[in-house]
Amino acid sequence: MKLSINFRNMPGSGNIINYIDHRYSFAFAGTREEIERTTITVSDVNGINGAVGKQCKVVIKPSGLREIVIAETRENIRQAIDLCLARASRSLNRKLKRRRMLMKKAPDPQRMLLEISPDS
Repeated sequence: MKLSINFRNMPGSGNIINYIDHRYSFAFAGTREEIERTTITVSDVNGINGAVGKQCKVVIKPSGLREIVIAETRENIRQAIDLCLARASRSLNRKLKRRRMLMKKAPDPQRMLLEISPDS
């Protein structure tokens, strides 16, 4: 699993990088083995009427599934990171749960071969 942290229109400090790494580890503790790569982009954006905001965008590529893209914009960088990672974690868990349910419902190939076999 590869984690990439990018900054746009703002300097990347060691404190923010450590905070992101800590929150990421906490949010995806149970699902790390299912993730191929993750890209987290933190940027300074101008909101409506010149309001200053910070945006966190998370792109997760799970093994065998489509990418998950979540973005959050807040006034505080830590709030944006927390909300974005929490939403991404919930989304990944839902997708993995759906995949497990579909795998349970899928017929067993060995059993199907036995049922169709012309020897009986």
